[in-house]
Amino acid sequence: MKIPKQIQKLNETFMSTQDKQGNINVSEVFHLWNHLVQRYNIIYLTTLMEQFAKDEDLKLILKVGETSLSKHITILEKEMMAYGIPLPLRPPKQAQSTASLEQINDRYIFRRILRGIQGFLPTHTMAFVHSTSPKIRELFMSFLVEEMKLYDKFMEYGKLKGYEIMPPSYNSG
Repeated sequence: MKIPKQIQKLNETFMSTQDKQGNINVSEVFHLWNHLVQRYNIIYLTTLMEQFAKDEDLKLILKVGETSLSKHITILEKEMMAYGIPLPLRPPKQAQSTASLEQINDRYIFRRILRGIQGFLPTHTMAFVHSTSPKIRELFMSFLVEEMKLYDKFMEYGKLKGYEIMPPSYNSG
């Protein structure tokens, strides 16, 4: 996919924004926009959860996730501007909470973030499947692979801390 992406990139170098829009379909526009909206929401939630985390490892993991999300936001905003796609409203940079610290614990934060990652994996997959542009398809594939790696590491962290939800063991006999 690297060669078609490079060809598309070269072709688009001297194109106007309007001409570039002919290289992507409406589904790709939706997925770019949706990914950015979700990234905005997730980074807002992560900063909020960071305020409640007590475990130093969890705080570090949340920071790493935040860095990854910020990188994705920059990439998505750049792509959308290149194609003349309006950017969605961005939530405030600082999340402020009125909840009490006792209501939110590290286990809750872990499970909330884990469910968020689990819920977003199919979104990356569908964005990849619906993309016809090699450049955009590669972008969504990179997001999917990165998210899968984050999920794997996060699951191992949860097991280590005893945060994961354990299904009952299966006994066939």
